[in-house]
Amino acid sequence: MRGARFRRRPASKESVVDVKSVVVAVAVVVIGGAGCSSDHAIKPAPGTLAAGTAELSIEGKPSRVTYAVQCDTTGWLTTINTGYQDSHVSVMVSNEHKLVAEFVRFHNLDGFTGSYDRHLQGEAAVAMTGPTYRIAGTAVGYAGAKAIYTSTQPFELRVSC
Repeated sequence: MRGARFRRRPASKESVVDVKSVVVAVAVVVIGGAGCSSDHAIKPAPGTLAAGTAELSIEGKPSRVTYAVQCDTTGWLTTINTGYQDSHVSVMVSNEHKLVAEFVRFHNLDGFTGSYDRHLQGEAAVAMTGPTYRIAGTAVGYAGAKAIYTSTQPFELRVSC
């Protein structure tokens, strides 16, 4: 085998096409990925919030924003929980006939613990803009850690599930 030479086999037409297909596919993925990684965040439409965001205001104080939002829907009832264990709001909204707040419960939100309960106490109106609920009204409860008398406090909650 002295003097034997190894020759390169000429590339077949099929293998050239396969390589071109792979190169084109990789280019599409790279270019497509670059388009998805822009610095511009998607801004919600006017009057709406980004999904998973809630703005809460009680007693006319400036809104607090939280990104701890959990929404669960069963049938026509949607339960919304915002905030954390030591300070949170729980809401139940019904859309069986029209949009109605069944209850809004505040636990230590800016020192206020109280509730609105449909047909029992307080008042509330619900509106929707896109995916954002706006619930505004009054709740009855206790303002401050040492409060011994109930008070009625205005509230507004905007939340997007």
